[in-house]
Parts: sequence; structure tokens; C-alpha cells
Amino acid sequence: MAAATEQHCGGGGGDKEKDLLSAVVGDIRSYSGSDPLRPWLRGMRKMEAALPPATLRAKLPRFLQKCAQEFQDDARYRDDPRYLRVWIQLMDYVKDAKPLLKKMEKNRIGLKRSAFYMAYALYYEKHKRFEDAENMYRLGTQK
Repeated sequence: MAAATEQHCGGGGGDKEKDLLSAVVGDIRSYSGSDPLRPWLRGMRKMEAALPPATLRAKLPRFLQKCAQEFQDDARYRDDPRYLRVWIQLMDYVKDAKPLLKKMEKNRIGLKRSAFYMAYALYYEKHKRFEDAENMYRLGTQK
């Protein structure tokens, strides 16, 4: 897994950027604690703090995607707000968020969190499906 992460997140940019990305991947690989999502989140924060905007736009979406995939079948993260934010942040980088929302539904990710329904409602608003958006907002307020 981490090799795939390095392949998709490494490279490009200067030595500082390569060193940062290598360190992030190394942290993920070597983590042995009880919360394997933690080094991914630390890595995202490091990337956001240190990478130039163009490099961040090039590297972060794939990193978010790999993180989302890594834990999508892990029941302990289904309703973890940190993991839900990974998915929601990933939506900012895709043309159409519907496949992500459907995958989240299928894997029961975030279904107990209002943020999931807010993201779905915003998707519907963007596509001028206001009745569907209102229904999602209503569901979200019940969570």
C-alpha cells in the first residue's frame, strides 16, 4: 500500500518537496499504533502546510483517494469525522462527486454524520435538484 502511495504522491518539484513526500510515506509505512488513519491525516496537514499551491493541487487529490480507499472497508472509521472529512475534501477535486457519494453510501461511510448529508445536499443544489437537496438537509438535521 505505502509503495503505491509513494508512487502516486512522490516525484516532481524540488528536493524539499520530495523529502517531505518521502517522509509522509515513511510515517505511514512505519506507523504501528492503534489509529492507522492518524499518519495519513498528519501527512495531509504537512502537505497542506509545506507544498506550494500548484504541487499541492497535483499531489493531494491522489493522496486523499489512496487514504479513502485504504480505510473504506474498516468499520471503525465509518463514522469517524476525520475520515469523513477525507472523503468530503476529495470531492473538491473531482468533476462529479456522485460516484464518491454512492461509494460512501454503499460502504456506509458517514451515514450517522450530518456532514455526509450536507455534502450530498450541496451536490444536489449544484445540479439544481432542490427537492432532493432539501430532503438531504432534512436527513442531516436528524443525525
